[in-house]
Parts: sequence; structure tokens; C-alpha cells
Amino acid sequence: MGKHLNPLEKEFLIRQYKGSNQKMTDFCEKAGVSTGAFQKWMKQYEEFGIEGLARADAEIPCVLPEGIDPTEEAYKREILKLRIEVERLKKNYTVQTNEDGEQEYVRLKEKSTK
Repeated sequence: MGKHLNPLEKEFLIRQYKGSNQKMTDFCEKAGVSTGAFQKWMKQYEEFGIEGLARADAEIPCVLPEGIDPTEEAYKREILKLRIEVERLKKNYTVQTNEDGEQEYVRLKEKSTK
């Protein structure tokens, strides 16, 4: 590709990939991005949100509306993730990564037949 993508473009690609059923290598080839870089972006996005996608030497403007605290929004996002995980665990599901690198929901134990 030869040019640097801004955090919003990276987030758009990540959301596009998550909404598709394509292999990561095929998606990255179509998007013109290396697979290694894309995996790094996904990890950074999962951990830090859109702020994690900014280059270290680049100054990015705040993408949140004026008056919204980014730390508070990060906490809200983390609480929501944890609530979703708790609900999955209540229903005996966990998330595992299969050999293709895709996440899938797997039962922790089989349902009782009694």
C-alpha cells in the first residue's frame, strides 16, 4: 500500500473483517494490508480501543465529542465486555480460537440429559 492509515481507517477495516466470514489472509490481500500489521491492529484495538491504533509518532485528535471523558468511555466499554462474558459463562459458553484463527463459542460442559 505504501501509505499510513489513520486510526479511523484501521478501525473501519477491523469492523469490516469482523463482519465478514473471510479468512484473514484473503481479507488483508483485498485491503492491501499485510497480515502481520492487521493482526497487530486488531490486538491494539481490542486492548486500547481506537486510541491504540494511532502511531506512536503521530498526533491524533480526540474522536470523542467535546465534554466526554475518554477514560470513562474506556471503562464503560470494559464493563460491557465483562457483562457479556459473564452472561456467556452463565450459559456455559466460552470463546475459543480455532485453527483458522477465528473465534467460536464452545460449551464448557454438555447439557444434562436427565
